[in-house]
Amino acid sequence: MNKKIILAGTLVLSCLAVLAAQPAKVVYTEGSTRIKSAAGSLREADFGSTVSYGESVLTGRDGYTELSLPDGSSIRVMKDSVFNYSSTGTGQNTRPVLATTAGQVGYKINRVTGRSPVIQTNSMVAAVRGTEFTVFAGREGSVLIAVDEGIVDVSAQGETIELLADEIVEVEPGKAPGVKYTRLGRELDFSGWNQNRNDDFLADPLAALDRLEAQLTVYRDALFELKAPYAEATAVWEKASREFKALAAKGDTGALNTYEKEVLAPAIDNRSALILNIRYHALNYLGVRRYVLANMYMEVRSRDPLSHKTATRGFLARHAEILDRYEEEIVPELNENDY
Repeated sequence: MNKKIILAGTLVLSCLAVLAAQPAKVVYTEGSTRIKSAAGSLREADFGSTVSYGESVLTGRDGYTELSLPDGSSIRVMKDSVFNYSSTGTGQNTRPVLATTAGQVGYKINRVTGRSPVIQTNSMVAAVRGTEFTVFAGREGSVLIAVDEGIVDVSAQGETIELLADEIVEVEPGKAPGVKYTRLGRELDFSGWNQNRNDDFLADPLAALDRLEAQLTVYRDALFELKAPYAEATAVWEKASREFKALAAKGDTGALNTYEKEVLAPAIDNRSALILNIRYHALNYLGVRRYVLANMYMEVRSRDPLSHKTATRGFLARHAEILDRYEEEIVPELNENDY
């Protein structure tokens, strides 16, 4: 199945086969860096390697990679990070989607030509206007965005905040953007911020899990809202397919071509978009489960391996409930290539 996804409930990604014509290029790499294809296979990144829409860059503890986009924009994927490259729209409306799933990714966006990209994380969506900035995705799901130059509009939970040069904002899972503040000439210490966020999580793991579950609920509810439209679209497609076959049996080529263009093709496109939009929310859920929820579990387990603490037992019980819902509600929308 070709993959299409929506961003923030409205934007639809184009088929991977079409989008593959606009790859990013690896212009520098060091240490351990791999590229994960849309089909789930891994290959080592090297100078001149390409990253197509639907693929991800994964750096190890000693990894670092720089990418160049077709419009001249550049991306720096720091150590212990996961970056995903995709797109929305088709033709002249094509718009890159640049996602920081984990770790630290720096962006320098060139808006000389084409439309500006959309920036995505597990907790927020951002639009940029000719800018240079860094996204930090923490181990417990929080995000920090720091702007060096230009403007970034950060949106989460239906609220948007505008960031200018030297301004920073933090976004916690399931919450609107926090209060922005100004950086006073110092370079941000991502490792220190990440450790502080992790310490806050360990101080009250259940509260952090509540916040993360709120974000997961957004993805789940958005997925479920598409179920009824999908059922209706399937019924329309099935009827159109039957009528198309009936016309084909009659051998009326003109009527067949007209019906295909005006009825069958739109029915197929509508149903396909809904299928892939459902998958988008499922994949978002999977990303949070893989890179955030799993980390939370390991942190709690490593500090109380025998589950002596009441807080640990409460966390593990809630964690199990979330995984049960994931298996029941989300896994059916995924396929083996997603793991």
